[in-house]
Amino acid sequence: MNLPLLAPMPHEFVLAHAGRIGFFFCGRIAKSQRLRLIERLAEKHCEGTAAFSLLEQVATIAGMNASDYARQHSLLPALRVAERDTAPALHGSAVRQGITKLVGSRLHTHRVHLCPRCVAEDLSHWGFSWFRRTHNLAGVEACPVHGEALHWVKNPDPFSLLPQHWVELGEVERVEFDLANEAERQFQIRLQEIYEMFLDRDRPFDLSAIYGPLARRVREIGLRNSRTGVKPPLSDYVLNSAPRAWLVRHWPELCKKESGEFFSSLDRLPGPYVTPGSGCAYAVALVTLFESTEEAARSLATPVARRKPDEKAAMKSQYSAEYWTTEFLEVFISCAGNITAISKQLGLDRGYVARKTKSLGLPSLKGISSTPRWRALERFGAGEGLAAACSAEGVDLGLVEELLRVASGKLFRAVKSVKSKKSSEVTARGVAILTT
Repeated sequence: MNLPLLAPMPHEFVLAHAGRIGFFFCGRIAKSQRLRLIERLAEKHCEGTAAFSLLEQVATIAGMNASDYARQHSLLPALRVAERDTAPALHGSAVRQGITKLVGSRLHTHRVHLCPRCVAEDLSHWGFSWFRRTHNLAGVEACPVHGEALHWVKNPDPFSLLPQHWVELGEVERVEFDLANEAERQFQIRLQEIYEMFLDRDRPFDLSAIYGPLARRVREIGLRNSRTGVKPPLSDYVLNSAPRAWLVRHWPELCKKESGEFFSSLDRLPGPYVTPGSGCAYAVALVTLFESTEEAARSLATPVARRKPDEKAAMKSQYSAEYWTTEFLEVFISCAGNITAISKQLGLDRGYVARKTKSLGLPSLKGISSTPRWRALERFGAGEGLAAACSAEGVDLGLVEELLRVASGKLFRAVKSVKSKKSSEVTARGVAILTT
């Protein structure tokens, strides 16, 4: 068997490679037949591979290590950009066979794309053409080599033939992309560069190693990295920075969100959330937050200091003193003073949050809607005399004074702020508390 028949071509990805092997051996066959063929060929090379993932089977046929194959010939590095493990396993590693089986042969786009000029050059040099992963990255609509708009295969089984066949049959259609729009062209060039940075990696980022630099950059440009707050979230920044036409085509749900509204797919990226974002979301965030791909790469290579055991030092680096006296008060009210909910939202230790709220004079809001002492305190905060408020609620003046010494005026200012804004971010429980 000649090497080109079995070896993957540059940037040829799993499904495309399997399809080309199937075509060279049997001509045009159905997907189910191709998969059985790959399984049989892999078994001839290594007994027991029938239970392997498609990626591992094709790597076996090619005589390659699964991890090397995954990095060079799958879209896994663009799909699995970050992982919760502090020491993520290699792409395609036997340690994470479940992920390799689930995601290893997955596409990054809904359609399969090709570049007609690349096809012509392949035919001229090799006598056949192949599908490239660099033509099949979410949101990228131009060939990185020729700069021309890509075409997508209209047939529902694009890997049953090679790219040149679809071009010859007229079964391709040009993607919607305005090459004359310089802003969008530059945006897509940088998006491609970020993706290629991901594709060059042999393993995902440790989650903290990517959200840390993003959080640092978000703070530098005046955005918030929490669910609620006065400052705009990352999603607002992306809406105002990325080309509108591109967003409408590739992220229409983002275009529909309200200003200031938390958009999970993007806004959780710079926060310590346990679930990583998508490769597309990370790529778009890096493109919009940094002036160049080189700057983004430098930021990712510059480690962000992890929290130190000393809580004060840790918090100083993550949340400024101004945050605790302004934005935090809205978070406190929106979570109805629930320490557990607050700590989860901010990604902080529950004990620290409890001590911090006490030091700020913000006691628990438990029972605020049913306790006469709280209702009297709220009357007083609204401007009613303390004695009159206590009398109206039938509560002892001393009990309210005791609570007042702890709560000070901060709580009332926070309540007033949230009431006036009628923020949609306030939870149903918070609304009930504020309107009692």
